Amino acid sequence: MNVLLTTDSFPPGGGGSGRSTSTLAKALKRRGHRVRVVVARREASGQKEWDGVEVAEVAIAPSKLGNAGERERAFARGIVLAAGEEAWDLAHAQHWLSAGATRRALPRLPNVVTVRDYWPVCIWSTMLSGTEPCPGCSYTRRVTCIGRHRPVLRPIAPVLPPFVGWELESRRRVLERASAVTAVSRYVAGTLPVGRVSVIPNFVESPDEPARPTAVPERYLLFVGKLEPGKAPDLLLPILDAAPTEIPLLVAGSGSLEADLRTKGGNVRYLGWVDEERVLALIKHADCLLFPSRWHEPLSRVLLDAIAQGAVIVAEPTGGTDEIVVDGESGLLGRGVEELGRALRRVLEDPLLATRLREGARRRAETVFAEEVVLPRVEALYRSVAETCQT
Repeated sequence: MNVLLTTDSFPPGGGGSGRSTSTLAKALKRRGHRVRVVVARREASGQKEWDGVEVAEVAIAPSKLGNAGERERAFARGIVLAAGEEAWDLAHAQHWLSAGATRRALPRLPNVVTVRDYWPVCIWSTMLSGTEPCPGCSYTRRVTCIGRHRPVLRPIAPVLPPFVGWELESRRRVLERASAVTAVSRYVAGTLPVGRVSVIPNFVESPDEPARPTAVPERYLLFVGKLEPGKAPDLLLPILDAAPTEIPLLVAGSGSLEADLRTKGGNVRYLGWVDEERVLALIKHADCLLFPSRWHEPLSRVLLDAIAQGAVIVAEPTGGTDEIVVDGESGLLGRGVEELGRALRRVLEDPLLATRLREGARRRAETVFAEEVVLPRVEALYRSVAETCQT
């Protein structure tokens, strides 16, 4: 099939969403499909391909409250140019801006929309109110969130909630008009304001065997992720104290909390941003991957990489995390500092448990999240959408 993938995020950079899109693109190409990725960026970098996959960039303005329509129209114009006169069987939008822009650009082409976070129900895509899970998108919370995310608009925030409502309604209509909608986890599917949703998770490629990383201690614990409130890196030291353990913690990631975290001391080494190859090696050889979280993790790319590498995982069961980590089988789950600390102590004190969890993690990756398991479901959906739209 000829598949046009449209996305707001793609390597280099792009986080878990970009990684998942590139993994899909490469897998489709390996299976003999023609794939072109169209990605929106603030500035075009001249990228034409990624690991053998065609890439077309579209430069659009940075996001501001109230300019979503302008950005969507700009992205749509770029999608039209990138698609050209070629015969595409369908377009598969990977995120919120690409979903609306693709529909606008190619209204007669069958289109699939994948939801990777909470953009249909939260204008900020996080379902967080400050640093805690949002209990509901009320008028008052919209005022608070606008002021928090766009301080320059704080004086007029009380009159802006209707605009948030209109934007969310437009996103709902995009989903309603799609040929098919998929969500990356059952948890995400349960938040969507439409009825027909297929759950098709992100998948992992067959992992290489990474060599032991250099310049690290013989034994270490690991955290991988953005150093932002939703990822709860500020809980790492309390978890170590609750274990307790003298094994050093390596932190791979950067973000707004980094400077403050560095002042806290502790047996921690901050590595900053780390490339994908080294991250996989760090995960593979860690005594334990710690995964606290405040937000509803849709389906963490870090955890997918971790089970594929057979890591020992101690995680907070928010969002779709327990769809990856089955407590006692492919990792240990715990809520809050004390439970996570006890779980960490268990895996450090019981080598047989750690070995069993490593084996269970690999087994879950192979049986639920492997490319060979998931990609045929994607292809079946593509065929169904293309055939339905032809009749």
